[in-house]
Amino acid sequence: MFQTQSEVFLLPGSGRTALEAGALSVIEPGDRVLVIGAGQFGVLMREIMNRVGADWTEFPVELGARLDLDRLAREAERLRPKAITLVHNETSTGTTYPAAEVGRIARSVDALYLLDTVSSIAGIDVRTDEWGVDLNMTGSQKCLAAPLGLAVVSVSPRAFATMERRKRAASSLVYDLLRWKDQWVPRLARGQGARRIAAAPAGFDPDASHQRDARRDALDPGGRARRTASGGTPSPARAVRRGVHAMGLEMFPDASIFSNTVSCVKTPKNVEPAAVVARMRDQYGILIGTGLDKMRTTTLRIGTMAMTASPHYVLPTLSALELTLRDLGHKCEPGAGVAAAQAAFADAV
Repeated sequence: MFQTQSEVFLLPGSGRTALEAGALSVIEPGDRVLVIGAGQFGVLMREIMNRVGADWTEFPVELGARLDLDRLAREAERLRPKAITLVHNETSTGTTYPAAEVGRIARSVDALYLLDTVSSIAGIDVRTDEWGVDLNMTGSQKCLAAPLGLAVVSVSPRAFATMERRKRAASSLVYDLLRWKDQWVPRLARGQGARRIAAAPAGFDPDASHQRDARRDALDPGGRARRTASGGTPSPARAVRRGVHAMGLEMFPDASIFSNTVSCVKTPKNVEPAAVVARMRDQYGILIGTGLDKMRTTTLRIGTMAMTASPHYVLPTLSALELTLRDLGHKCEPGAGVAAAQAAFADAV
């Protein structure tokens, strides 16, 4: 799934653990870092860099807008940072950003490339080596559909070389990835091939049945990552978009960067997103989310990750959303959203 020949580490923790472990392992106090801030999780990486003492500069992107790659390239050339960070799939706005192009910019200025794939890997194509990603950081519970509590990080040889050149040891003993390499990789390498996964023993069994099921489903040619794809566009997300459009709703982000794992939808002006979430949950037994932070009162978010990336989840969700909006006073043609989504799934067959 990572599409890499590099080491992959499994750490007890969450996706945020992966982000922090990656950052504190390669960044020393005073290092220049260019943080692409296109939503709440870009802001999170900015805060992590602040905590590790980086001399960070934010490259702000308007919420839901496309990333200006030319401007980013100029800023990277001006700063010559040690690292560039990007959230591949920004769930707060329902957007997916061009990770390959950002990787080329990072290489052009000899910067490390730190990529947050918490809500993309196994749901959207992620090409770690091809894109030049030095630290690919994710968690177990989203598109991977494994239990919560596992941070997953792939580390390039270039990132390890950076760690080895540090002037002082990383500030965390537990999440220092160089220490993980020194303590785990040599032991696991005995009698094995070049590709390895180093896993901590802290209550985690990589061969437990639920982990095996998650790996099998994600890697199987007929599994969820491929099951969602049709003509390059995952049909569940497309079905959601067609459905909400048929209800008279608008998507929040620019159409060129729609996420295929999270759809961010504008609510009608006379309808509160929190009221939609509460009624869908209490009356119809289906849970979606509001937007985050500034978008909490204007948007809804619908996930199509792992098992929810299927008609079994998308169609009932759209039906419940349609009924809820009707209950709250929004007028739309009964059944229009579900019919449009059904047509999208039919087109993908």
